[in-house]
Amino acid sequence: MGTIRLILAISVVIAHSTDIFGFRLVGGQLAVQVFYIISGFYMALILKEKYIGANGSYKLFISNRFLRIYPVYWVILIATVLVSLAAYLYSGSGFFHIYAEYFDSMSIGSILFLIFTNIVLFFQDTVLFLGLDVSSGNLFFTSDFTASDPALCDFLFVPQAWTVALELTFYLIAPFIVKKRIRYLIGMIVVLLILRFIISYGFGLNHDPWTHRFFPTELVFFIFGIIAYHIYKRIAAVEIKKVYLNSIWIGFLAITFAFSFLPLEYDIKRIAYLSIFFMALPFIFILTKSWKFDRNIGELSYLVYISHTFVLICMRPFKFLYADGAYGVSLVVLTLLCSVLLNELVSKKIEQMRQKRVKKAEVYASN
Repeated sequence: MGTIRLILAISVVIAHSTDIFGFRLVGGQLAVQVFYIISGFYMALILKEKYIGANGSYKLFISNRFLRIYPVYWVILIATVLVSLAAYLYSGSGFFHIYAEYFDSMSIGSILFLIFTNIVLFFQDTVLFLGLDVSSGNLFFTSDFTASDPALCDFLFVPQAWTVALELTFYLIAPFIVKKRIRYLIGMIVVLLILRFIISYGFGLNHDPWTHRFFPTELVFFIFGIIAYHIYKRIAAVEIKKVYLNSIWIGFLAITFAFSFLPLEYDIKRIAYLSIFFMALPFIFILTKSWKFDRNIGELSYLVYISHTFVLICMRPFKFLYADGAYGVSLVVLTLLCSVLLNELVSKKIEQMRQKRVKKAEVYASN
């Protein structure tokens, strides 16, 4: 499933730049929601099959997930801060510009909150529901952050990391949700879909951030992933011809590449795409779970996602990278190169540490 994860990450990069030879893939919002389904699937998989025999499994699971997320994030955060500081000192632009402009208009509490969420990730999704009252310096709830001036999200150095903050919240509760029977999971989905309907049509909040950044309603996608894992367990022992599995995998990739060209209303395409992926996920995992190359490709997906805005900042002085529709291609290629470097220097070392911790806990549990 690694190839699909990388393509989805690239879809987000394209959403923040320009198309590549006419291809826009599925866009940022839809790619993120598919990631949530994948995350739910994998969390159910590792909690039920990897950490089940480990000593102190909940603590080990949470700490290992944090090790997966934070080191790379902090490397990108520090690099972004340094580059942004250099840009501000040189030309007065970049992230530090907005901090300098509004620093005197922020209370100590507002400043500390923004520093805290930039460092620890938690509550970056909450930032999308807050604004800054420049008269008092305090933060306030807003139903539309795009109408807030300044937009509080502009104070985030790695702005796309709000989705990681949302995922971290899911990780905290995942060990309790994956234990539930399918009928309870389906019940949760029904309740959350009703909540989404009420928010969208009852309160008229059918716009960003409510459409895809509100954790209680986005939780539904993680739960769909957990249910997909249960389906996988039921069909794993069934012998399915490779030709069928390959057809499902290739077919889904084809739909992903053709998505922006399909002559359908976006909401219809989106629901259809999510439904197709939910049904295809167990079969795609059966096919690809032993593919080492595919797994290695998938390791780059988080790195591509978290690093692409840093790469974008570094590209700005080089105007030729934007010429003649080269923006999207340049950003994708340079982000992939940056991700390979991050993988070699940071992620692989962290991954070795994570696996050793699991094995050590299993040894303790067996004694």
